[in-house]
Amino acid sequence: MLKGLLKALDAQGMERIHQGALTVLEQTGLKIRGRFLLEALADAGCRVDFAQHRAWFKPDLVEKQIAAQRGRYKMVRSSLWYPFCREMPQDDVAVPDEFVCDYGFATPTLYDFPTGQFRRPTAQDQVGMIRLGNGLDCVRAVCAPLICADVDSRIEIIESARLLLRHTTKPGWVGTSCAAEVKYLAELAALVAGGDEERLRTQPPIFVHAYCTTSPLKIEARSCEVLQEALKYKFPVNFAPMPILGGTTPVTPTGSAIIATAEILGGITACSLIAPDVFYFATAISGAMDMRTTQVCYATPAAILTDAMLHQLFRRRYGLVLNVEPAYVEARVPGIQAAWMKCFRQMAFGCTASHSFPLGLLDNGAVFSPTQAMLDLDANRAMHLFARGVEIAEETLGLDLIQAMEFCEGTSYLTTEHTARHFRSVLWDSAYFDRTYRRDGPIHAPEEDGKLLRKADAAWREIVAAQRDPDIAPDFLAELDRIVAAARQELLR
Repeated sequence: MLKGLLKALDAQGMERIHQGALTVLEQTGLKIRGRFLLEALADAGCRVDFAQHRAWFKPDLVEKQIAAQRGRYKMVRSSLWYPFCREMPQDDVAVPDEFVCDYGFATPTLYDFPTGQFRRPTAQDQVGMIRLGNGLDCVRAVCAPLICADVDSRIEIIESARLLLRHTTKPGWVGTSCAAEVKYLAELAALVAGGDEERLRTQPPIFVHAYCTTSPLKIEARSCEVLQEALKYKFPVNFAPMPILGGTTPVTPTGSAIIATAEILGGITACSLIAPDVFYFATAISGAMDMRTTQVCYATPAAILTDAMLHQLFRRRYGLVLNVEPAYVEARVPGIQAAWMKCFRQMAFGCTASHSFPLGLLDNGAVFSPTQAMLDLDANRAMHLFARGVEIAEETLGLDLIQAMEFCEGTSYLTTEHTARHFRSVLWDSAYFDRTYRRDGPIHAPEEDGKLLRKADAAWREIVAAQRDPDIAPDFLAELDRIVAAARQELLR
C-alpha cells in the first residue's frame, strides 16, 4: 500500500482556521431553524434570538462539546453510507483493503447513451439500476440509484426502499428530507438489521440523511426536522456543508473552510448537548463558482483543496471523521471531459484525504449514467491498483527467475509460470480502452470514442439481463409490505 499524504495544512494553519471558526460562531453565530437546538444552546448559556432563529456560541462550550466527541466515531466513507475503511489510518490516506465501489446517488435524471437523452427515471428504471449494482461484485452496498418520477413524491422514498429490499441482497440507503418518513425508514432499517443495535447505531441500512448546512452559516428547517426525528433512533449524524467558493462563501479556500468548519462545529455542539452518545461525523462537498457561466464546479483545484483542508483539520485538530466525496463533477455526459475530471478529482483526494471509487455520477450529482458507470469501473480498478502499491517479497523480487532467464535469448518472461501466476493481480486489463497497435490509415477521435462508449453501454445491459431477484423469506416480505402500507396510509393522506 502506498503510504503518506500531501498535507494541505500545517499546525499553524489549522489553528488559524479553528480560531477563525470560533470567532465566526461567537460574533456572527448560526441561523438554526430548529427550536429544539436553539433551546439546548440557550440552556447551555449561549445567547439565542428565537424570533430570528439565531444563536451565538460561547467558544469554551464549542471546545468542550467537540473534545468530548474526539475519537468516538472512526469509520471512513464517501457517498454518505458505505464505510470502506473502519478506522482512519495515522498520517495516511484511507484506502479500501479490497476493491469496493460506491453505487447509487438518488439522482433525478437518467442519461440514455444510445439516444443522447436526459430523462426522468421510472420505477422500472430503478429496478434495472438496482440490478446493475447487485451484479457488480465490487459494490458492497446498492444505494438508491434514482428518484422515480412516476411515483408520488410523498411516498417515493419509501417505495425506493421497498425496491431495494426486493431486488438486491446488499441494500444500502435511501436519503430523506421529510421528517414523517423517518419512523418508517427506521422500521425498515430494524427489519434489515435483524435487531443488531450496533449496526443501527453506527451504519444503519436503508436510512441515511446528511444534515446539510446551507452556506453561509444556516441549518434550515427540513434538516432540523429530520434530525429531531432521527435522534430518537440514535442514528449517526452527518453534517454536510457544501460551500461554493465565490458564491456562498469567500472565494478563497481558507475563507470557505472557516465557514464550513463553523457550520459543522456549531451543528455538532448543539446536537451533542441533546444526544452526547450519538455518533457524529461530517462530509464536505465544496464547489467553486465559474465566474464566466455561474456554473458550480467541483473538479477544480480550489474546491478540492478546500475539502482536503477540512478533512485534515477535522482529522488532526478535532479527532473527527470528515469525509470527502469525489463523485461530483460538472461533466454532463460520458466522454473525455468526464474521464479527466473524475480521475483528477479522485487522484487529488487519494493524495490528501481518502481514496474512494464512485460509479456513474455526472452533472454535479444530478445525473446517473450506467454507461459512465462501466467506464468509471475500469478507471477505478487502475486507481486502486496504483493506491495498493507494490509487494516486496521473495516471490515478487524474482531473483531466481532473473538468474534463470539471464538475457532472454530465445525466450521471454511472457512464457514463464511466474508471469502466469501474477499478471492478473498486478497488471491492469482495461475492458474498454483500445490498446491494440496503430493501424495504417486515418483514425478519427470521435469515432474511436463512440466505439468505447458503445462497448461500455453494451456491458451494463448484459449485467442487468443476467440478474435474477433474490429469494426472500415470506415473513420478511410480509413485514416489508406492512411497513410500506402503513407509510402509504399516513403519507398519502
